[in-house]
Amino acid sequence: MTYMPANHDGAYDPAWNRNQKILEWLSRLAEPGLSFENLDRPMDVHEKTSVEQTKGMSLSDDWQMVTNLCGYTAADFMSAGANLPLTAAEVDHFRRNHRSTESHVSRDFLMARVDLPSPLAELYGLYLYRARVDAESTLFIAQTTGSTRVARVMADLLAIGAFANGLEFINYLGLTYSVPSAFDTSAIIDCANFEASRRLALQPDHPSHLLKLTPDEIGVLATNIAERNVMKATDFLDKANMLTEARQDVTRLPTCQHFATAIMERDLPMQHEWVSRICSAHMRILENWVVGLPEAKSVVH
Repeated sequence: MTYMPANHDGAYDPAWNRNQKILEWLSRLAEPGLSFENLDRPMDVHEKTSVEQTKGMSLSDDWQMVTNLCGYTAADFMSAGANLPLTAAEVDHFRRNHRSTESHVSRDFLMARVDLPSPLAELYGLYLYRARVDAESTLFIAQTTGSTRVARVMADLLAIGAFANGLEFINYLGLTYSVPSAFDTSAIIDCANFEASRRLALQPDHPSHLLKLTPDEIGVLATNIAERNVMKATDFLDKANMLTEARQDVTRLPTCQHFATAIMERDLPMQHEWVSRICSAHMRILENWVVGLPEAKSVVH
């Protein structure tokens, strides 16, 4: 089904056609479909890959998944002295752990509440959509596993990706806006993790204990968390603009210096809470790249 921006009047918009980054990110993060075209073929034993051929490659899918999230390659992580933060299975577990009840209709509803032009309404609506879905995923995972680790690391990777992938942007009236900023729901995930931890700490027979909640109740709780903590449209667009401009300014430098330089040159002022959140994510995941920053010490927790 073709999806048009919320305030689209039905006419063809050449400017929107040039801004395909949002659709590209949606396709990249979409759930893969099933393919049955080869099921009727007999298995050819000569096509099987030996164990020796796969030696050292067992983590390739894991690293590719992490790269898609945060923009840094396995080589970047190794140069920073960091380990694999999450496996592909853990990321997939987080992404799929919601009821998939959201649709384009609900996103239209969310965007209808703001007076923004396309494609900015689409970008902000995508952020609102991801905030609710990721809050629900966080609560479901905490309920099924009793742990907030996967969601906590996911939040860090998404925060890092908001900056590292900032070169993927859309244009509007001469300004650039980072598309990956719409996927930075780290603050929402943090709030959902806090609520999950609070409810898991209750007495087992308490009616508000996380294990007592039905899927519908978790959905309502996730929606409330998202609505209370999402950024206002103006604040979100300021963030998206600052991220992409800061990322463009440091492209000339080695990867390991990108974020630290953006902080030192004040392209990303630390007085913004979302900047502190990205900094704390780097401290936990890529500590060697920011450990020398005086600003980084204030966000260690």
